[in-house]
Amino acid sequence: MELKQKSWGGEWLIHNGAYCMKLLVYTRRIASSLHYHERKHESFYIASGKFLLEDESGATQMMNPGHSVVLPPGRRHRVRCLEPGTIVEASTQDDPEDCVRLIPSEQ
Repeated sequence: MELKQKSWGGEWLIHNGAYCMKLLVYTRRIASSLHYHERKHESFYIASGKFLLEDESGATQMMNPGHSVVLPPGRRHRVRCLEPGTIVEASTQDDPEDCVRLIPSEQ
């Protein structure tokens, strides 16, 4: 596994081939960047913690342990950590070039 440090915690990359598996470990109450992917199709499963999934209009969806959400390509989103925890991400291949950031992470 490879760890990539983020402003909100860390991203543990388990596998990145035709499909990708990551653990998004939030250690701080912070919001990720508002972004989207042109090709990547993501699924999140909340293993622990509490999060809000936000879109560009400000609409939110509460995500508690046991919840899951599917984010098709093009869906603008950000994750706001309300209580530190872990999100399991399963997706198509992760390509850093396929991330369009619209608003940076918030402190």
